[in-house]
Amino acid sequence: MKKIVLIEDRYKRQELFTQELNFEFEPYADILDNFILDDFYTLANEIIHGSFSLSKYDIIICHESVQLEENKESNSIIKSNLEQYCKKNQKTLIFFSGGISTNFYDNSEFELLKLNSKTFYSKNLLLYLDAIREGNEDILMLCYGEHWKQNIVANVLEKTNIFLYDIQNHGVNPSDFEIDGNLSKVNYDFYKIQKKSLKEIEKFKESLESYFFYQNTKNTKNSSLLIHHDNICTFELFDEIEKFNANEDIDKYVNEMIVELKEKDFEMLFIKDNLSSNYLELLGLRVAYHVRLSLELGDKRFIPIVIVSDFSVEQLSRFDEMSNLLLTSNVYLCKNTKEDIQKFQQLELHDLTLEEYRQDFVSKIKVSPPKDYLSHHSIANEWAINRWAEFLKVETDATKSNKAKIRNMLYFKYLKAKYTTQDSINFKIKKPSKKGKVLLIDDEWDKGWSDILNAALQGECLEFETFEYDYKDKKAFNLIVQLDYKNLKEQVRAADVIILDLRLTQSDHDDDDIDSYSGVKILQKIHEVNAGIQVIMLTATSKSTTLEKLYEKKILGYIKKEHPDDTSVDTVENINKLVGLVDKGLERKFLKEIFIIQKDLLELELFKNLKFSFEMDYSTKKLFELKNTIERVFSTLDSNIPKPFVYGMSILYKCIETINDYYIYEQYDSGTKRQKAYWIYNNEPIDNNANASVNNKIKSLAKYLQVQNDELERKIDEISCTRNFEMHSGEIKKNSKDSLVRNITDEHIVRWFEMIKKIVFAMK
Repeated sequence: MKKIVLIEDRYKRQELFTQELNFEFEPYADILDNFILDDFYTLANEIIHGSFSLSKYDIIICHESVQLEENKESNSIIKSNLEQYCKKNQKTLIFFSGGISTNFYDNSEFELLKLNSKTFYSKNLLLYLDAIREGNEDILMLCYGEHWKQNIVANVLEKTNIFLYDIQNHGVNPSDFEIDGNLSKVNYDFYKIQKKSLKEIEKFKESLESYFFYQNTKNTKNSSLLIHHDNICTFELFDEIEKFNANEDIDKYVNEMIVELKEKDFEMLFIKDNLSSNYLELLGLRVAYHVRLSLELGDKRFIPIVIVSDFSVEQLSRFDEMSNLLLTSNVYLCKNTKEDIQKFQQLELHDLTLEEYRQDFVSKIKVSPPKDYLSHHSIANEWAINRWAEFLKVETDATKSNKAKIRNMLYFKYLKAKYTTQDSINFKIKKPSKKGKVLLIDDEWDKGWSDILNAALQGECLEFETFEYDYKDKKAFNLIVQLDYKNLKEQVRAADVIILDLRLTQSDHDDDDIDSYSGVKILQKIHEVNAGIQVIMLTATSKSTTLEKLYEKKILGYIKKEHPDDTSVDTVENINKLVGLVDKGLERKFLKEIFIIQKDLLELELFKNLKFSFEMDYSTKKLFELKNTIERVFSTLDSNIPKPFVYGMSILYKCIETINDYYIYEQYDSGTKRQKAYWIYNNEPIDNNANASVNNKIKSLAKYLQVQNDELERKIDEISCTRNFEMHSGEIKKNSKDSLVRNITDEHIVRWFEMIKKIVFAMK
């Protein structure tokens, strides 16, 4: 029995391998000595100094980049000494390394193999060690694993083809033909050449070729099911037979057939490549794809599939890209003859493993979307509707129809297999907690989005509405007209938060200019109605540049409609993001009131004809200043600055100061040694004390304008005391305690702005 020495300087890599495969080196101690840690260090030093002896080993395996940390030149010395030693003593030498990208084998001077570390540390190593114990090893087992025999036969086939060519073209004598001795390792009944002749060698070649199809035959026949269109050479060999008679909706028909297949008992599935009156439709290949991709079949989707054809793989590949199926594991091409069908029925085959299914089948195939699809947009819509409906447990006519399409359509089956997503079982779906009204504007509202978002946004105080409109064949212009003249404008005005699709019309998919998208044009109109309405954009796009530009349009945020190839989007996280944005939007709904108050003020006759001029008189200058200050209220509160309510309060207070300055002036009184306040129009003191504080001036002004009442005075005291508190490092005067607002909220801002509106409306 052969002995192996394994020289490994990176123990952690070997430990990881043993953990992944639940493997231990100890049971192989009779054939393998594993030099790691201190043992490696000792042996490596001996190899460097030429004092080593590996005579008891037949096979030497070493990390190609092996190196002692304290000796940078040790790698080249160890490699060179091992190569010279193996050449001199005719030992097998195997180098493995992460830097080796392709296998290299050479036996010209001695047997040398180089391979990647991941290939070496795999199930291939276990296969190789077990084969050494049985005395039937081949070094290329380490490269090709269970396919090592196929490698031997392929090498012999190649040499045989070349020899046959030389016989026919270069006059080589058939008697010189030699069969590679490695072929004896392959347990298969190859043709035995009686006398070396051209004909005999050709028969031997045919047996080599047949090995790749019939290397694992058995005496018993596999139970088999045939799907046909009355175009098969024989029916008597099959245990079950299904006649294919599809209507126009092929995918739906096939899906119904698959449900029936699940109940049948068979070990192999034979499918005629052509299942219609037109051969090149190759519907049999489509059926095979459905079988592999239909989750409802369970493990039965992994059974061996045999495509019965009148053409070769090469010919079929020219007809249809679906012929890639024939390049995947456990799918075979059989000639439409009784003899070939019988041979395939006797093959000893196994079902695909889940790993083989994912790595070999799913990665090699490709299914194109239907030609009538708007590519990414339609796919994302239908895929996201399906995912959201599943998690939110929404079952309506619209979501059921969408689910049926996802279930039946081959393209969606392919996407589900290719982009398998991890369901977020550890996340809880949130519910909205704020009060307000939400409006959905989406061209796919009747496809399920209205039902789904209504379910997602179910809350005690939340109202959800949908703008129900037939978007088909409409252009952005139609929507703008609808917004201006029909009920959409009323729905928009009533909404606190609007969920708006970015692309609502067919024409949106023909243009990459974001400003031309119907959703953006509607967004602009919404802002004209009331810029305080919070807008969440729904989009199927994955372009980062487009998503970044959306924020320039003053949106609250965006939700990406999930596409199966976008692994960054998690369904539950996406739902929770929407709920979070809606709650945030409802928290900001006070901006609607701020916008209305600001708009009402700016539309007053008082400000309409104001134009800037360096020759403005004092009163006009103060009105101009007041108008500019009012214009800043909404933009400040709608910004992302820290403490927006504090800044908003400061601007409102500035409005009060400016209003005071419009009516009142101050003058220093030398007798009392303080400022006194006087009316501009008659130079009389504003009251008995002529108190020049901002608080007193605005109260006197309110009385003069005949808008004074207890509520208004309370609001004036609130904003005055709060402003002093914020501007003077938390200083609290005794007479301010009852009026001070320590934590300014949107309610305070709105009522202070309303107070200012009442005063300005009364101004003459």
